[in-house]
Parts: sequence; C-alpha cells; structure tokens
Amino acid sequence: MNIKEKWNNRTRHSLLENTVMLYILQFSNMALGMLTQGYKMRVLGVELVGLLGAGQYAANFFLIFLDFGFLLSATAKISARREEKKELSRILTCVVAAKVLFTAISAAVLGFLIVPSLSGPGEVLAYVFFFLSTVGVTMLPDYMYRGLEQMSAITIRAVLIKLVATGLVFLLVQKPEDFYLVPLCAAIGNIGALAFVYWHLFTKVGVRFCRVTVGEVWTEIKDSSQFLFSRVAASVNSNLNGLLLMHAMPAGGSTMFTDPSIATGLYTNADTVIIAARNGMSPIADSLYPHMMKHKNFSIIKKAMLLVYPVVLAGCAFVFAFAEPLLTLWLGPEGKNVVLPLRLMIPVAVCCFPNYVLGYPTLGAMGLARYANISTAFGTLVYLAGAAACHFTVGVNLVSLCVLSSLTEFAILLFRLIIIFKHRRLLGRQPAGKEGKA
Repeated sequence: MNIKEKWNNRTRHSLLENTVMLYILQFSNMALGMLTQGYKMRVLGVELVGLLGAGQYAANFFLIFLDFGFLLSATAKISARREEKKELSRILTCVVAAKVLFTAISAAVLGFLIVPSLSGPGEVLAYVFFFLSTVGVTMLPDYMYRGLEQMSAITIRAVLIKLVATGLVFLLVQKPEDFYLVPLCAAIGNIGALAFVYWHLFTKVGVRFCRVTVGEVWTEIKDSSQFLFSRVAASVNSNLNGLLLMHAMPAGGSTMFTDPSIATGLYTNADTVIIAARNGMSPIADSLYPHMMKHKNFSIIKKAMLLVYPVVLAGCAFVFAFAEPLLTLWLGPEGKNVVLPLRLMIPVAVCCFPNYVLGYPTLGAMGLARYANISTAFGTLVYLAGAAACHFTVGVNLVSLCVLSSLTEFAILLFRLIIIFKHRRLLGRQPAGKEGKA
C-alpha cells in the first residue's frame, strides 16, 4: 500500500494523521523561520542578528519555565482520559492557572533582573516582545490536541496566522533600526494563533474553563515537575551557548570568531539550521509519545529508526558537504562565515532523531521515563563540565562551544542506549496483536 492509499484509508485521528499534521505545523515554522533569518541577515547585519539571538535564547529559558513539563504530563493524562470532557476541562483550567502564575513570576524576573542590564530602548523593547511571544506560545493548549490526537483541527489555520506574522517582518523591518520589531511580529502571530485555538477548543471540541481548587492546580504542578528538570537541563544544553558567547566571551575580539556580537550572530545562524533539523524530526516523537503510552507498540519505534533515520543521515551528509553554497544562497555573502560552526554542529542533528525516539516515547512506554530525565541531566553535566574546561584552557569561543554541543548530544544518546540495552527485557512485554493502528 503506498502513502496515498494509507492516507485515504487512515483511521480518523490516527497516529499517521497526527504525525502529518505535526509535520505541517513544524515545517511551516521551520520554513518561515529560515526565510526571515535570511532576510534579517541582509537587512540587519550579523551583529544585530546576534543581539536578537541572545534575546531569543533568554526567552527560551522563560519558555521552559512557563511550560513546566505540561506538554508531557498533561498530554499523557489527556491521552488516557480523552472521552471524559469534564476531566479534560479540569486539566485545561489547572494548567492555564499554573501558567498564569508562572507568567507573573517570569515578568518580575524580566523587569527587575534582566531589563536593567540592557542597553537602549530598542533592546528593551526586543526583550519585552520576545517575552510576549513566548507567553503566546506557551499558553497554546497543544497538549490537549496532541493528547486527543486531533492536530489536524488547528494546523492549517495556525499556519495561515503565522504566514501573516511573517509577512509583517518583510513589511515593517526595513532598516537596522527596526530590529526590535522582529519579535513584535512573532508575538502578533502567536497571540493570533492563541485566540483562534481557544475559540476552536471551546466551540468545536467542547472543552472549556471550569471551577478548580488550589489543591487541584498544585497537583498538576507536582505531576508536571518531574519533567521540569529534564526540560531545564535540555534548555541549558541548547540555549546557553548563545548567552555565553554574548556575555562570557572577552570583549574586544579582533576576528569574527572572537567578537562577542558577531560570534553570537554566526552561532545563531548555524543554530537556526540545527533547530530546523530538530523541528523536522520532533513531530515523529511528539506523535509517538501519546500513542506509545497508550499502546506500547515497540515495533513502531523499530520502523521509525529503520525507515526515517537513514534519510536523516543522508540529509546531514548533504548539508555538511554543500554547506558553503547553501549558506551563501540563504544568508548572502556572510553565509560563508557560518560554514565552520554549522559543520561542527552537524553531529547534533545526527544524534537528535534517535534521542527523540528513544527518549520519552521508548523509555516512557518501558516504564523508565525517569531515565529520560536523568539522561538529559547527565548531558547537562557533560556540557557544564566542558564549558568550565573550555574557560580554563582554550577559552569560551564559537568553535569550542559548537564542538561541546555535539559532544553533549552524543553523551545523552549513549546514556539512553545503555539504559535501553540493560532493560531490553521490557521491550517484549506487549503481547503480539495489541499494536495500535498507525
């Protein structure tokens, strides 16, 4: 049966449909993000791109705190209780209430600890708009649609809203002085998507806010907290590089790799490619997670590794070999300066797919979700130890941090492979014939 026939004969809200919808959503984010990144390089220059990159990395830490692990804990609960509308409404209300509290805490941190260290009203506005965009993203109840495996209900409309936001970047950002408008456009798109999704959730899905107690909200926070440390650790691994380059590298460097703003800009461009690769791989893991928690169908994990991973490896090899012409086409003449950091970070993309699939979808279904958290914490220890070693030896610089990112991702993968191998007897617990439909 070919792909078209599988799609036509799919079960409504099946794993196949959910994965395709997640891919459309992620691919649109990836394509639009890369499109605007090339435009920003040409209009703003590498130094302002570095400044925006540092602001985005700071906002990413807020994003992890605001999500607090609900994307995993709430998704699992919703997947198990998808027919109980009252329970779904209770989970939604508790999660939103918790996120409102976390937003207030984050706003205080931004206002009292970060803003005073910024220089100029433009940079302050950029950080404020990044924060608003982050709040818009984290308030999206995508855990609800992932748990219900109904991503098709919101995907197309959300993509259209983001297209409008992308168009605003090209319309409003015309000169370097307009750099602070870039995150404003993202915020407009995310808040627009937020308004639509809640309208759909209330009117079409039949899930809405309800009365809950403080104790119920606290219970949801406690249940989610087991995933928080892992997500914070993952955030350190993926976002601290940009902040270290901007704020920990010695000022006054004489080359593009030693000047903090330029180095941060080059890293931001290389990291944009790696993030695009991650976004291209994560929908499989995102859709597998609720499916695996419900069905524990380990044969799908094997199929994903055998069918998808060779394509991932081929794509990584292609980008490594043709990095210079691809980056020059995308970013303009300065793209050639991004070749080295990108090639040094290609191993991150190589390890990323098995890390996603063998993480919560596999270890969670095996009853070993805590090891997914521990492996990420282990990766963070590797990263921090490596960053300290760089500081006292070769120095914190673009090359050393790119290499460290690749070593960290490999360390996490090795840890998860060892745990799965040691507990491989758990992979055979699911009786034959109980596989979920794909």
